[in-house]
Amino acid sequence: MLTGGRAVAGKDVSAGSASAILARLERAGEALGARKTDEIVAALDRACSRWRDTGDAGRRMGVTALCEHYCVPAPAIAEILDAAFGHWTEEALRKWIRQELGHPSGLDGFVCSGSVRRRALGPRLVAVVSAHGVPTTPVADLLATLCVKAAVWLKPAAGTDDLAARFAATVAECDPLLGAAIEVSSWRPGSETEGAILTAADTVVATGGVGTLEALRATISADTRLIVHGPRISAAIVTREALAGDPEGVIRALARDTAFAGQMGCLSPSVAYIESVPGAAGELVERIQSVCSARWPCPPRIADDAAQRAAFAEWAALADVEAAAGTAGVWAGGADEGWSCQVRTRAEPPEPPTVPRLRVLAPVGNAGEAAARCARRRGQVATVGIAAPPERAASLACALAAAGVERIAPLGAMQSPPLTWRRDGRPTLGDLVRWVDWEG
Repeated sequence: MLTGGRAVAGKDVSAGSASAILARLERAGEALGARKTDEIVAALDRACSRWRDTGDAGRRMGVTALCEHYCVPAPAIAEILDAAFGHWTEEALRKWIRQELGHPSGLDGFVCSGSVRRRALGPRLVAVVSAHGVPTTPVADLLATLCVKAAVWLKPAAGTDDLAARFAATVAECDPLLGAAIEVSSWRPGSETEGAILTAADTVVATGGVGTLEALRATISADTRLIVHGPRISAAIVTREALAGDPEGVIRALARDTAFAGQMGCLSPSVAYIESVPGAAGELVERIQSVCSARWPCPPRIADDAAQRAAFAEWAALADVEAAAGTAGVWAGGADEGWSCQVRTRAEPPEPPTVPRLRVLAPVGNAGEAAARCARRRGQVATVGIAAPPERAASLACALAAAGVERIAPLGAMQSPPLTWRRDGRPTLGDLVRWVDWEG
């Protein structure tokens, strides 16, 4: 919850409180269903515009709280907010609905579609279970559910920031009736409260690890729709033409995609496949490590928690042994720095970073080899960022699509997907609604 503009860690919601909240969400959801889609979209745009405005008091307090939470300066947080809210405009929201559901009026009533009349209906209540990651991701979940006229109870991941709660408060200020359809608070897994919430929800959207998702599948009833977003990884491909033509530009683009939000999200590349690593590999890793540190200037690794320090120490020791044996290349960034970068001597499939804030460079003879590596992680590669001439990019895109990659973007734009991005290769709004056909 929020008190005096600052984030306050609240207790899990009790069963008694949950009953009152569910009753409020039910009433708000019924009212939401009676409103016009255009009216809802306009209200959401007003709320998002507040977060686009660097002078807005709510945004300023949010930036301060997020800086304290992540221990980084304001420009790093501003980049996260601008990358998301800059895309979340009224025009973009309308385009999102049109692309996935057809005419926006199809959410308000029946519209002609060929020989039938058809309408889309959102759920009565969506329960969203969030995971650790980029702080704007849960806000996108709120936007999606509200766009299809569904009330939503969002459970933040334990120990995460409070951005979703702050945005919900902004929505309530801009449109109290719409704000009443949002609840952002937690509950204890396996509790009576969780049972009541998951029973009331007819749709559950969950992001998390395999264990979390399996536990939810075992908890919800068979007639509840479960939409899951499991673990994903991303990669980058740099062709020799791109590196030779603009090495500094490539380094900046790679660092932007890597360092964005401290490499917390699934769109941050865990490995960069490079067609021709220069002979001065040490200079390359030093430069990338330096630019990542400048973009997300977090405290040194010695300030990390014990588990992260242990993971880094284990990786660093192994990297030294491999380098001495000639089986791994040079690396930069020690315990007194916040980022590390390593050149491998052999390209391997994308993998989650062994430690936080680690950039791995892997040489390939031909960029097509990177697509083959991604194919070995079919269904797990969220995005591949490409730095290549247009004709080579087109060829790589075809190979990556065949390898099961879900999104392909220019290097440097991996972290800025449009609202219309089909996350996990699925239509976000389309997965939330059910369709009714009226024949005759």
